[in-house]
Amino acid sequence: MAPIRIGIVGLSSKPGAWATLAHLPRLASSPNFQIVALCNSSLESTRAAIKAHHLPESTKAYDTYEALAADPDVDLYVVSTRADTHYEVAMPALQAGRNVYVEWPLAATTAQAVEMAALAKQKNLKTIIGLQGRVAPSVRKVKELVDSGALGDIHSVNFQGAIHVWQNNAAGNRYHYFMDRKVGGNLLTIYGGHILDSIFYALGELAPGKYVPLAGNLRPKMHITQEDGSLSKELYDKDTPDQILLQGRLDRSPPAVFSFHLRAGDRFINGPGSVWKIYGTKGELAVEFASAGPQIGAATSIRFSNAEKGEVEDITWDEGGSEWTDLPTQGQNIGRLYEAYAAGEAYGDFDLAVKRHQLIDEFWATLE
Repeated sequence: MAPIRIGIVGLSSKPGAWATLAHLPRLASSPNFQIVALCNSSLESTRAAIKAHHLPESTKAYDTYEALAADPDVDLYVVSTRADTHYEVAMPALQAGRNVYVEWPLAATTAQAVEMAALAKQKNLKTIIGLQGRVAPSVRKVKELVDSGALGDIHSVNFQGAIHVWQNNAAGNRYHYFMDRKVGGNLLTIYGGHILDSIFYALGELAPGKYVPLAGNLRPKMHITQEDGSLSKELYDKDTPDQILLQGRLDRSPPAVFSFHLRAGDRFINGPGSVWKIYGTKGELAVEFASAGPQIGAATSIRFSNAEKGEVEDITWDEGGSEWTDLPTQGQNIGRLYEAYAAGEAYGDFDLAVKRHQLIDEFWATLE
């Protein structure tokens, strides 16, 4: 089978940039993919990226989305740009009949996401939404344990996480844009969407009409961390949440209760970034992550408090060996998402993205 030919928008020449860490490593090493074209804001920057990443001289350089979308050699058009540009970057590819991968969130607004998904369906295109938590081996291990009945009937699910930004009442240098809802990328949309999708993948969706979301903006004005590390004297407006909560029931039998809390700010010193607990009639599963959610990096531990045996068991799972663990942490689950697409396995598409966007809108309606 010939490799899937990839065209990427947003792979810069910077070594620490997101696409460099998250998309390039697996795409460059997998026999199932071949990067054939890049597109950045100028031909100069695109050519610089091709050179910096040692891509073949045959790799085509573009400076417009339309030109990349029109390239007949591109099988999968990849959007790795900021959320507020996703619509304008992806639409030329959808209109040209290209299969498209877009990072989560799909767009800055639900209306844009709905339009993108509808066009993809109209043209019968394959789409990928970058909700990569559902292909993470540790998340799949949790799903396996739940589905196998090892925990018995599930009665409650609790998730608590903290994203390590906005310390000292300041927006970190990398996360200024999290303060502006119009950008589309923030604690609620990015982290909330990723984590909730992973949980729903493993345990089932919310029971319709049986949940209550809540978003709170308790830091409506914040300092900004400047390039030299100092804090701005001015306070800047913030219209995005720093506290996200959800309580309700999951659509399963019996209808397990669900509690979710994600916040910004300092984490508990030397503590995990997030803790996910699942209580069943046979015991309780406790999963810890170094980050705020399961989409980036493997769990640091999965433990089962076995009520029948009266002991705690350490659960092991397979991360796939060094071909995966040697990749940058950011690129491991995204790489697995690409491979799921290549193998024709299950992954999230634009229709799933719209469903997640619609839930996030319910949080926005509660924001104070």
